[in-house]
Parts: sequence; C-alpha cells; structure tokens
Amino acid sequence: MKAVERTQITVFLGNRPGVVADLCAALTREEISIQAMTVLDTVDVGTMRMIVDDPEKAQQALKGTAAAFVLVPVLSLVIPNRGGAFAEIAATMANAGINIEYVYATCLPDAPRSLGVFRVSDLATALKLEYPD
Repeated sequence: MKAVERTQITVFLGNRPGVVADLCAALTREEISIQAMTVLDTVDVGTMRMIVDDPEKAQQALKGTAAAFVLVPVLSLVIPNRGGAFAEIAATMANAGINIEYVYATCLPDAPRSLGVFRVSDLATALKLEYPD
C-alpha cells in the first residue's frame, strides 16, 4: 500500500472553552469537512492539527478568525484494522531510517481500516515505501 502526501493545517489556539467550537464553525460555514483531527493542550495554548477536504479554502476561512496557523506536509496512510498493522508500518519506516515524529489515527472497532496521519523525518523517502496491506 502506498502513502499519500497531504497538507495538515496546524492551528494555535487559546486554551479556553469555545475556541475549538468557533474554529470548527468557521470551517463549517465554508462547507469544509474535517477528515482527521487532534487537539493537544498546554497550560496557555492548544494545538489543533487537522486534515480537511479543501486546504486552500480552509486557509481562507481561518484568515477570518484570530487563530494563527501553519501548513505542514504530512503522510496519510490507510491502516488495516488488525493486530500488528501499526507495528508493521512503524517497522517499515524504522528500517528505512525514518523517525515518526507524531501520528494520529482512529477507527470504529468494526471498521476494516483507519486513516493515519504521520509527521515523519523524511517525507520524500516515506512516500516511496511500500506498506503492509
């Protein structure tokens, strides 16, 4: 299975109630679908990482908010929902000398696959690898 390069939008948010809701509402008004998302917090600032169906349109929507954001190239990979699948993917990357800086993924328990979003140390090489199916 081949990986695909995607554009992740990383948004820096104030850590208070309603900030994520406001940001999601801005995207909803522009009919942008969030396909994957993670929100991490610190005491003062939250970091929201997301993959959307239209990154260019999302940038325009976010410019209308007070949120600061950056675009980050990431690897997107469909992961089989079976024991050992992530270990095989991680080993494939490790054997190629690629460090996984962070990853987020989830799926429903009975879904056959999930979507994994990986920030890696060498995106160009990671995109050329063949991953277990």
